[in-house]
Amino acid sequence: MESKNLATETEVIDLNKAFMPNPSSTFIVESFGISMINAFIPPKARLLVDRSITPKNGDIVIAVLNGVFTVKFLKKNKYKCWLVPANSKFKEIEITSQTDMEIWGVVTNIITDVNDVKSRML
Repeated sequence: MESKNLATETEVIDLNKAFMPNPSSTFIVESFGISMINAFIPPKARLLVDRSITPKNGDIVIAVLNGVFTVKFLKKNKYKCWLVPANSKFKEIEITSQTDMEIWGVVTNIITDVNDVKSRML
């Protein structure tokens, strides 16, 4: 497996610049639960969430659903909208006119602790 050197000894990587192009609208949210495990979001993952991005079909979003925050894929067409988990043990949530739902932000990066991932493999 090849790896690419991202910085030389004289270069400094600016993580803010690399991962937060919109720092005033970017937040870090810690995930819990396993509904997005197959999207590489384990419990305790830290999600970089940009509130300035307009959510598109297929984005991973932070939504407020009936007053509760949740992380799901956004699936929509001209007629309907769903919040879709990345774990077959959970059901898609169809958004209807009776549903109180707001997209809070779009997930732009996932940060996981390798030890948390390893503990799930053992």
